[in-house]
Amino acid sequence: MTWSPTELVLSPESIKKLAEVEQLIGKVEGMQLSRPVPKLRQKNRAKSIRGSTGIEGNSCSVEQVEAIADGQPVALSKKEQLEIRNALETYDALPSFDPVSIASLLDAQRMLMGNGLLLVPGRFRQGPVEVYVTETETLRLPSWKTVEPSVQALFDDLENGAELMLISSIRFHFEFVGIHPFSDGNGRMARLWQTRLLMEEHPVFEFLDVESMVFDRREEYYRQIRRAQECGNVDGFVLFMLEQIRRSLESLWESSAPGRNTFADRISIAQQTFGEDFFSRKDYMRLFKTVSPATASRDLSAGVSSGALEREGDKRTAVYRFRPING
Repeated sequence: MTWSPTELVLSPESIKKLAEVEQLIGKVEGMQLSRPVPKLRQKNRAKSIRGSTGIEGNSCSVEQVEAIADGQPVALSKKEQLEIRNALETYDALPSFDPVSIASLLDAQRMLMGNGLLLVPGRFRQGPVEVYVTETETLRLPSWKTVEPSVQALFDDLENGAELMLISSIRFHFEFVGIHPFSDGNGRMARLWQTRLLMEEHPVFEFLDVESMVFDRREEYYRQIRRAQECGNVDGFVLFMLEQIRRSLESLWESSAPGRNTFADRISIAQQTFGEDFFSRKDYMRLFKTVSPATASRDLSAGVSSGALEREGDKRTAVYRFRPING
């Protein structure tokens, strides 16, 4: 029997939490924080990888993930280091994956669980698998023969359903864990793919550390999954995940709030936004909605003085462009 949706009736508490998350997304996107400054992106990526691998038992710290990313030695087992290196590669490639493609899903799993973590990565399980929920109790899983049609049905539901992506991505996370498509790494893939789905509508999710928030509450995470499986309603898990998303958005807002961005931060964001295209002071102020005309002028003048920017025209007709790295 292939997959069919688990019931989801949102409670008033979940509806309220959803509204809070949507409001925070609006604030973040309105302040052009969808692509945070590089240092914050790197830190949040390290937190996410520590969180997702840590939920599965990896003992790494955020600092050790950062060290591995920089090619530095760390005091972790070879398996733990491999898990982190694989995760770094997979998260870097995340935007390239098609969020509703089985081929992309398998490619991502091959990258995440390859290099010796699994004997045959990037392939759905080909037989029964035992998952222990206690020392003696195992979880009853769907037949391996139903895995591929179930995953396809799940993707079809994502494409054709009417739910908000915030909700449908959480439902995907839960249902994917239940289908258990792979012999190992299912939780990591479920969390990774939820992020990929959310990125379709809100690019900021590529740089949020939601998995770090889940790691901090991992016992409750597993409890809510089991509870939803037992009672046949996903609302409790949805509420839990919405709260972790809210916490991650709140953390990003607090660390990047208006007034905390420095000149260097603004110039870095502007360079990522405009590339080598010409832009005006007006364009710059549209990007940073709380910056005054005087501050915008100072930023652009300083950028020209430092050699980061070149200017054409004068006063009201002036336009700017970032100098090519090699030029």
